[in-house]
Amino acid sequence: MPPVVPPCDDGIETPLRWCRMTQRRQSSKDTAVIRRVLVPTDFSPGADGALRWGTVLAEKFGAELVFLHVLDLSLGALAGLPSAVAAIPAVDELARLVRAEAADGMAKLASRYSKARTLILEGSPRGVILQVAGEESGSLIVMGTHGRSGLSHVVFGSVAEHVVRHSRAPVLTVREEELA
Repeated sequence: MPPVVPPCDDGIETPLRWCRMTQRRQSSKDTAVIRRVLVPTDFSPGADGALRWGTVLAEKFGAELVFLHVLDLSLGALAGLPSAVAAIPAVDELARLVRAEAADGMAKLASRYSKARTLILEGSPRGVILQVAGEESGSLIVMGTHGRSGLSHVVFGSVAEHVVRHSRAPVLTVREEELA
């Protein structure tokens, strides 16, 4: 039992009890450190909310902000089919146009978000996002999700769902805002 101290001079004459508070030192496992906020984007409206959230979180945590666009240059992906369906390399001219379009999209983002570092990489979006996030501990992934369901979800799959299921880094998904 804590010791009882003499009554305080607040006029109430109520004895105060001395409580010793112990403060536990936080171990490194108790502390979440976010050094980098990775925001994968496909430049779609579904990615806009993630861009905003990622920017705010990077600012609040004092973290580096990285925008990532992954070019899937398989012919199936360029035709709008999922990567798993057709992994035929794209025709050179079409690949050049897609690269130029991605560079233009990233330049627009860089002008809107001047503190962000931008990356354009080639490969499967699922694998590349996980690889980039895994390169540095302390990463947080913030990504948009289109909210597909039914046959569309079965056919196209979900990059966001795959990243959430397989990432060692925490993932915040931001659903595409529906137009009223």
